[in-house]
Amino acid sequence: MLRHPLLPYAALLETLPFFLQFLGLGLADRLGQGLCGSVFGVGEKEAVMYGLVSEYYLYGQVFLVFLALKVTYALGLALLRFMYEKGEPPGFEPLVWGLGVGLSWAFLLAFLLTRTLPLPFPSPLGLAWLSPAPLDPLSLLMVLPELPLLYLLYKLRP
Repeated sequence: MLRHPLLPYAALLETLPFFLQFLGLGLADRLGQGLCGSVFGVGEKEAVMYGLVSEYYLYGQVFLVFLALKVTYALGLALLRFMYEKGEPPGFEPLVWGLGVGLSWAFLLAFLLTRTLPLPFPSPLGLAWLSPAPLDPLSLLMVLPELPLLYLLYKLRP
């Protein structure tokens, strides 16, 4: 897996949603804010103080963590490729592959759940139901690379 010629394309598709999120900072009026748009521009302390914490802020934080994990995974793939360029890599390739597939499926599942269903959330007043987030074009652009990425990861299966 680590020396497969398609591995750089998989790493590129892993990082693409992270870089597409930056379009939401400049083109929010045309494309929407993206998956993490409601997090940017206001700190957590100010958001709590002024009552700006909504389900969209929570969803944005969840997807910000997902994007950070995806970029970390892509950088790890590049690092492992350079570390084991000539020698035989150790037997952890199935674990690395499974981590990538699991991360992509979790990202897709979180996107589908936050865009279609009201999700439960514990609050001081009891269980609250968070409303589904709106579907904007940038969010779709950020999630679309997951399908070819999953295909590539299944082709890279050790």
